[in-house]
Amino acid sequence: MNISPKYLAIAAVGILGLAGFGRLAYAQGQPNTIVAPQKIAEASDGDGETNDDAQDKQESAKLQTLAKITPQQAQQFAEANQGGKASNVKLENEDGNVVYAVAIGQKEVKVDAGNGRVLYTDSANSEGNEAKRPSSSIQVAEVSDGDGETNDDAK
Repeated sequence: MNISPKYLAIAAVGILGLAGFGRLAYAQGQPNTIVAPQKIAEASDGDGETNDDAQDKQESAKLQTLAKITPQQAQQFAEANQGGKASNVKLENEDGNVVYAVAIGQKEVKVDAGNGRVLYTDSANSEGNEAKRPSSSIQVAEVSDGDGETNDDAK
């Protein structure tokens, strides 16, 4: 009795198909179980605080809806003010002020996200007097991370 390879292939596919249906039928007979989500370890950048990317993205999206100028405009204002080329532009909540932080060389230029006015400049090696810094035209409540302190670096 000669069996054609064609029929062997069809039989093999049929058997495998029935095995798959059997597993599906068995799985559907099992009670539905809900697996509790696992807490994912939070990454730290070495400063003792954890990074919460989802919260940062949510805060950034909220700030973006408040900003009246684009990152490109903030970059242009900062470069015109400092006479250099920007390497990075980031929208931030700086002590309740919505500002763009524009990195130019060793300086960080804070540009009002509402009107494009350069508010102040921080250099990498000096701490400015935060009490005397001008406020931006857009104010938001500072974000707290639950430890009783405001999260000044929320971006």
